[in-house]
Amino acid sequence: MATSRPQPLFYQSSKCVALYLDANIRFQLYLRCPGFQTIHNTQTLRIHDLKMRPNDFEINGTVYSVSIIQRYTTTLTPESVKLNNTRGGIKHEVDKYGLREEGIHRDAANVNELENQLQSMVSHRETLRWRWDVVRGLDLAIEEKKLKISAYRLRMCNQVPPFTHDLQLTLTNGAIQKMEHVAYDKNLNFTRDYILKRIFGVAQRNVLIKNLHVGHDDFDLHEMFYLRIAAEDPRQDTFQKSGPYNAFQLSRCEDQIEPLLPVPEGKLGIGEMRVTGNLINALASIKTSLSVSNPPLKKVTCPYQPFPDDPVLQNAEFLLVAGICSLKVFNGRLNNRIHLTECDVVQTDFKDFLNICTKVGQLYSIGFQDQTSIEEFFGMFRNLPEAERGGSDESR
Repeated sequence: MATSRPQPLFYQSSKCVALYLDANIRFQLYLRCPGFQTIHNTQTLRIHDLKMRPNDFEINGTVYSVSIIQRYTTTLTPESVKLNNTRGGIKHEVDKYGLREEGIHRDAANVNELENQLQSMVSHRETLRWRWDVVRGLDLAIEEKKLKISAYRLRMCNQVPPFTHDLQLTLTNGAIQKMEHVAYDKNLNFTRDYILKRIFGVAQRNVLIKNLHVGHDDFDLHEMFYLRIAAEDPRQDTFQKSGPYNAFQLSRCEDQIEPLLPVPEGKLGIGEMRVTGNLINALASIKTSLSVSNPPLKKVTCPYQPFPDDPVLQNAEFLLVAGICSLKVFNGRLNNRIHLTECDVVQTDFKDFLNICTKVGQLYSIGFQDQTSIEEFFGMFRNLPEAERGGSDESR
């Protein structure tokens, strides 16, 4: 039986395909097929999972990262530099010596400090030499320290370093990794913003994201502690004093926040949102882009912290608060369901909580760090101050 030959996609059929095409494949077609560019620029872009992290972003499992690698031009590349390049390179801006540009006036002091550290490391290495000929981790650290001292000395003498820097764009999906190198003549933020703009920043197109994640992959205990203190004591809820002002800052950025995505005003739709840092900053970073017709978020997950009286948060169907919380979280919240992963039950907070449990259909739930039997669970509530047992009056 003869099989029909594959037929090419025409403009109308391509529009239908583009709607349901994986965002990464769609972006690659946009870059390589001039005939597909118009379709990509007009058809709604659907993304199942988008993770925006401080140093990279991830679309449906594919990680886009921009970093700086060192390339030696006249000598062999040191092992520590090879290893650092393999791990993704440098994640912050550097000058031609591979050093941060700020603090040049402290170069001599930095060299003195680094030499003291190097001397301590070499002494420690000598104590281990009688047991092991090679201590790879320590040897690499010593080499790295020597290279940094050399870089400072070259900068102090205004000499040409034996290496140059390249920008490296890395796309990682599981075990598959693709890399492209270009000259380091634009900074990291500019390059990252340029890539995001090519993917998202089209004026006549909507962007729909089912799950938006903002911040590190996991909740950081130190950051959660800082946010909890800010929630318990308003005096500790400080403002970001200097830039950058973005969604990843732990302190509030107020009205200076940078947009999280270069999506035009009113063109962004979000289903669920997970924030591992400051929720106020994260919400402010999407506010101008979020469509006024966007349905209420199905779920918002974040650490315990000062919560804004923001309609995007208030209208969310489910609010999940991570970390050790206070029952004060329930005060003034309009969400249909609120869950606290852990909670410190304070007598006054519990009384206030009972007084606000008046909204019909609103669900409250609290998790516990340790597994508790049913008997212990009810015993805990019976022992709460002024707890009473008895039958309930008929409500209808």
